[in-house]
This record gives sequence, C-alpha cells and structure tokens, in this order.
Amino acid sequence: MLGGAGAIVRYGPPSVGDDGEDDAADDDGEEREWPMEVETVAARGSEDGTLTVPSEDVMVLMFFVNGCGNCQVQAGRLADARAQLADDHGEDVSFLSLTYDSEEGFPPEELREWWETHGGNGYVSYDASEPMREYSAVGYPVTIVIDPDGEEHWRETGTTDGSRIASEVEAVLAARADADDGDDGEESDGDDTEEAGANESSDGDAADDDATEPDADGEPEADGEPEADGESEADGESEADGESEADDQAVSEDEADGGSSAPATDDSD
Repeated sequence: MLGGAGAIVRYGPPSVGDDGEDDAADDDGEEREWPMEVETVAARGSEDGTLTVPSEDVMVLMFFVNGCGNCQVQAGRLADARAQLADDHGEDVSFLSLTYDSEEGFPPEELREWWETHGGNGYVSYDASEPMREYSAVGYPVTIVIDPDGEEHWRETGTTDGSRIASEVEAVLAARADADDGDDGEESDGDDTEEAGANESSDGDAADDDATEPDADGEPEADGEPEADGESEADGESEADGESEADDQAVSEDEADGGSSAPATDDSD
C-alpha cells in the first residue's frame, strides 16, 4: 500500500469542515486541516509565506536535520532534480524541504546559510511535524513524491541521484496526462453520440417533408381519374340526343304516310 494511502487510513479520510476546508481526524479524533499548510522561510528558491501540502503541483518532499551528512548531500541533489525538470515541467512541480530542527535551535539565518552552503534550491520550512505524520516519514533524509491529491507515488530514505528523482516525477506527470487524455476522449465520444442522434432526427424530418402533401381543400389529389359528374353529364346528353332523333324520325314517317293516302270517293252519286 502506498504511504499516502496508509496515512489516510491511519488518521482518517479528509472531511469537509464548516468553513468549507477539508479536515482530517488525527489519532485522538481531533479535526485537523487538509490540505496541510506550512510556513516557508526566505532562502534560495524559497520565500517567507505559506504553502499547502499537497498543492496543485506534483510535489517533492524532503525531511532532514542540519547535522546529518546525508541530508547535506541530498539538499544539493534535490536542486539538481529541480534544474533537470525546470525547462519542461518547471510550473508543474514544486520542491519542499522540511527540517526537524526547531527555529530556536536552528535560527532562520543559520538555516539560510546551511541551505546555500549545501546547494539547496527550493522551498524550505520548519513545519515538518504534520507532513511527517501524514506520510510516516521515519529517519532522514527521506524523499517522497506526491501528486496534487496527496497520494504518495515514490519514496527513498538516504541519498538519491537527482536524475532518479526527476525520473520519478516525470512518471507521475505522464500518468496524470494520460488520465486527462482519457477523460477528454470520453467527453468526445458523448458529443459524437449526441451529434449522430441529431442527424438521424434531421433525416426523419426530411423524409416526412417528401410525403404527398394535401391540396388546398385538405384532401389528396387523385391523379388520372375522371370525375363522376363528367361521366353522368355525358351519358345524359347522349340519351337526350337519341330520343330527339327517334321522335324526329317518327314524325317524318307519319307525314310520309299522310301524303300518299288518297281521300275516299263517294260512289253513291
């Protein structure tokens, strides 16, 4: 199990407080702030201010004490890793070194001198206790790489080459880039599906438009069929003409018969 995940189980998962900040419960059940906030000290690569752990960047944490020889070496190697990542990922990565020393026992001016003497370059802070508990950092120097969600991806106790640290950071950045590309692909597939549905609906509307439209009276036109009234009128005219011709012929025959008949002669005279 990753160290970051183990710490969440140990101290309880983050929860949202009344002020909207994420809080997590410690061993005594008390609420503590999440993400954690540490105060940083003015030094090379650092400034007086505050920094959240985790932050919006991939983060490299180093826990150290000033009297540790390996810590002195590791301070310079973190600076080497930072320089290797600066051109391609300078805005995506932050480096934070946290000392177990107290401010009273190791004043800021001494910390700044120590930091520059051993090649340190990056944020530096006295607030090591909460991050140390969260990530169960035991010993020194301990170097840990976490993502913006606070999940631990790699750790090393002792000295480590700057190139190895840079490689571990790049692996986390690449994994996050792949995850973002996958999310974009899913959104694109959803858009294509909606567009296909819209095209099908448009095709259906076009097919409806091609159907036979009713005439002005609201009834479809009947192509090629004669009107019934036309046939009836034609039949009526034909019958009337036939009857008139028959009557004329009968009159002509009657007239012909009358003209050829002689009147009867009275033989009694």
